[in-house]
Amino acid sequence: MLNRTSEPERIGWGDRIPTWRVSLSENPDSEWRRQFLQAADASDILRDARITVAGAAIIFDIERPALALACERIDEWIVHANGEPSVAPLVTTVLVVDDDAEVGPLARDVLESVGYVILFTSDPLEAVRMARHRPGEIDLLLVDVIMPLMDGRELARRLLVIRPNMKVLLMSGYEVSGLKETGWPFIAKPFNITALAQKVADLVGRPLP
Repeated sequence: MLNRTSEPERIGWGDRIPTWRVSLSENPDSEWRRQFLQAADASDILRDARITVAGAAIIFDIERPALALACERIDEWIVHANGEPSVAPLVTTVLVVDDDAEVGPLARDVLESVGYVILFTSDPLEAVRMARHRPGEIDLLLVDVIMPLMDGRELARRLLVIRPNMKVLLMSGYEVSGLKETGWPFIAKPFNITALAQKVADLVGRPLP
């Protein structure tokens, strides 16, 4: 039975998309490779991206924000190729939008460390593109209220047209009027990392992973 034995390591770029490598516990045979790639081809997470099994490793292209989700799917495809019954994991995806060079990456790292799939951008227009084109659910938007390109509340309203089931959590390091009127919860910056993780868990209605 094969297993993934490493976290993804970036090894280059494929058509400007990062190329990643994960190691397998042994070199698979041709039937295992066929079953694995068949499962990968049936999924939309790596649509139009390269994925191969090279020796005892899986090589694939994907953008950094979708890397955690891709690894979860790869683990599922490994189970499929092993011929084991699979149980779909409960995946929670959070879109973090913050132009602060310190707080945004911190929120991403905190939430990734407890098992959430994180999409991160400092650009509200990129957040709109993610919401429109990314496959699968986006469970929560964690957004800074004060950003130069677009107010976080306006961004949330636009994204909810695309993703009406998405929850919203506002954050800011400033005193901002009118937040209560939105009906959305709020967390002040700088935040306690445990408090942030618990707030997100409460909003999505799932225990911390």
